[in-house]
Amino acid sequence: APFLALDFELDGLRKGAHLLQAGWAPFEGTIVRLDEARSLDIRSYAELDRQAVTIHGIGAERAAQGEPVVEVLRELITALTGRIIVAHAAWIEQSALSGAIEALSGLKLPVRCVCTLTLERRLNPNLVGNEVYRLANTRARYGLPEYEPHDALTDALAAAELFQAQLSRLPPRTTLGDLEMG
Repeated sequence: APFLALDFELDGLRKGAHLLQAGWAPFEGTIVRLDEARSLDIRSYAELDRQAVTIHGIGAERAAQGEPVVEVLRELITALTGRIIVAHAAWIEQSALSGAIEALSGLKLPVRCVCTLTLERRLNPNLVGNEVYRLANTRARYGLPEYEPHDALTDALAAAELFQAQLSRLPPRTTLGDLEMG
């Protein structure tokens, strides 16, 4: 199946948080299409949550210089056409994308997603601790390299690589329906 690894950097995790950066990379099988990967800052003039700014480093000045959200979403939807989103904690990307599209157009976009966090909880259900299922810690269990977190494109690529590693540990008869968020 064709996939699109996706990550957003947001102004916090509350409902209605502003999109500040989108990063995505299409992939199929073990091939990630870096030539089609994108990272775009998204324009926002909102007063930004200080804690979120500290985490991802996208402050008011940088946010004000980003691309208009409608342009970013247009490009993202084009890249997403015929593909299934893969993300770590995919409900965040699914909710942010659906909310932004609905706010701009009034339409609900059907979005198919695979969540590497949910998949990891199925593959390794008995891990203990608050941090064990975070993207970096999960990647480490598969011997994947460390990446600097909280950049949308880097996190999207990290999720794509993680998903490919997770697939290698699934039974051969696993279907896409077994993997998708319901």
